Amino acid sequence: MHVTGLNADLDQYKDKITGLLQEFERRFHIFSELENEFAFFRSPFTVKASDMPADIQLEVIDLQCDSNMKQKFASVGLDTFYQYLLPGYPKLTSLAAKILSMFGTTYLCEQAFSVMNLNKTKHRSRLTNGHLNDIVKCVATQDLKPDIDVLVNAKDAKCQELVAADRFW
Repeated sequence: MHVTGLNADLDQYKDKITGLLQEFERRFHIFSELENEFAFFRSPFTVKASDMPADIQLEVIDLQCDSNMKQKFASVGLDTFYQYLLPGYPKLTSLAAKILSMFGTTYLCEQAFSVMNLNKTKHRSRLTNGHLNDIVKCVATQDLKPDIDVLVNAKDAKCQELVAADRFW
């Protein structure tokens, strides 16, 4: 390959990479705008209050001076700390909820996709789209709890219908 051909290939890759970088920056520019809020979320006791939005600076200062909350942060960790902020820190609680909700839907999508990959294999070829739809509903509805009484009553009613119709025996 000639040197000019190599340069042409490199220019082609450079243009593609530059385009990808611009697209990445366009799509994710909001994260750079939220960097101070992310810094607070990661480490609420070390961030500068002056770097935070003006409406929550006083709550940040109050939190950083609260020794009980510092102990709570050290004992429970980042993942459950923010549930202890209410009622004393409503704006910080709201900020934490905003940040946590940014990633919840992505997590659920990834979880549903993983379940689909695990269930839709060549060894389970009899699964229909309806079956897969039901599986995804079960995964996405994490707080689903069956109403046992309703299910038992429905089953009893069906058995009584069969007995009455003399089809059960």
